[in-house]
Amino acid sequence: MSQQPSPEGGHNIPLNLSSPRSLQPVQRSYATTAPAQHCAYCNAPLDPFYYFCLRCSTPYKQVEAITGMARPMPLTDGQRIKRMAPHTWTVFWTYAWVIIGCIILSLIWGPMGGSELLLEFIGTLAIFITTVIFTCIHWRPLVAQLKNPGFHKWEAWAGLGLLIPLLLMSFGIHILTKYGFNARQDNPLNEMPLPVAILLFCFFPAVTEEIAFRGLIQYWLETAITPVKAILLGSAMFAGLHLRITFPYLFLVGALLALVRRRTGSLYPGMLIHFLHNLVVIAVFPLF
Repeated sequence: MSQQPSPEGGHNIPLNLSSPRSLQPVQRSYATTAPAQHCAYCNAPLDPFYYFCLRCSTPYKQVEAITGMARPMPLTDGQRIKRMAPHTWTVFWTYAWVIIGCIILSLIWGPMGGSELLLEFIGTLAIFITTVIFTCIHWRPLVAQLKNPGFHKWEAWAGLGLLIPLLLMSFGIHILTKYGFNARQDNPLNEMPLPVAILLFCFFPAVTEEIAFRGLIQYWLETAITPVKAILLGSAMFAGLHLRITFPYLFLVGALLALVRRRTGSLYPGMLIHFLHNLVVIAVFPLF
């Protein structure tokens, strides 16, 4: 048995050098530490830089007293979406590239004398097929939203009522662009029968866009960020993919549809609102 001076210089710590389990005390600065304590189990002096006894490994205080409390780093909204809703941007950019492809096709097809009706049909078919694919892949979030009719809640009918001021705003924009800026406005009813126009411009957009934006994208965003932020971001994505100068108006339409879906938990009220909105724009506005 030998002795070694303690770092404090006041006591000698007995060490059994013949034992392989004996540990040499680590030289540290003890200027600001409390007086030496002893292990309640083996009575060995305790090193305040460890949370356990160096001789018998018995803990004598919490590990946080040495390491400090571990605090998780807060995530930004973008990081939360990437981690908790990773499919959001995949769906968004897939639709974006489908729309860009349709625009490129129209730029090539138009000067060659291609049919406008055929172009609209191809674009609608491309969006429809994309929606069917994503619906088959991510069908689980859509089941509850499609089982719930949603019209038993007053928010569905309130959304229909709020559609009226939005349509009045749209009509004002329609008049302003036509007479204020002398912009030419194409009316699809001039080139195709009314049932076909309703099918291409009202029914299919109402179904496919509500499934994609409110059924999938908004659902995922609400799992990652707050509902308000999810509605705002989803509405901006909805308006941005329309590639129109009326972005603020389309943003409001998207916000209304997102709010109705949020409050009712169903996609059907939004589909009806979306359908009626497009129907009035293509069938009623041209009459004035």
